[in-house]
Amino acid sequence: MVIFDTSLLVDAIKKKKEARHLIESCTENEPIATTVINQYELLRGASEKDTGLVSEWLDQFVIYDFNDLALRETVTAYKKLAGKGKLVSELDVLIAGIAAANNETIVTRDKDFLNFESPKIIVV
Repeated sequence: MVIFDTSLLVDAIKKKKEARHLIESCTENEPIATTVINQYELLRGASEKDTGLVSEWLDQFVIYDFNDLALRETVTAYKKLAGKGKLVSELDVLIAGIAAANNETIVTRDKDFLNFESPKIIVV
């Protein structure tokens, strides 16, 4: 499975063909996945009118949670970035930690993820 970051999911919600095609091609034989942090970002950004639709859409996803292993991976990632002077959004660090804890690949359009220097992060 791959974890789709908020940037791609928002594009898919906005019916951008490239994002929808990428998600469909990556999930032909497996479920769509994201993290509880991405779920939060999507619901936080949804209008009152669209919150129900976004929630229903997210019900189709595997949602990776933030647990003890994700906490340890997040702290490791944060310290590695801080040591290089390449801090990114706290939410991005949490997302990366959750993905690492589950040995999953992140697919995103957010170039800040390049700072993690991980082969398990694909920036499109």
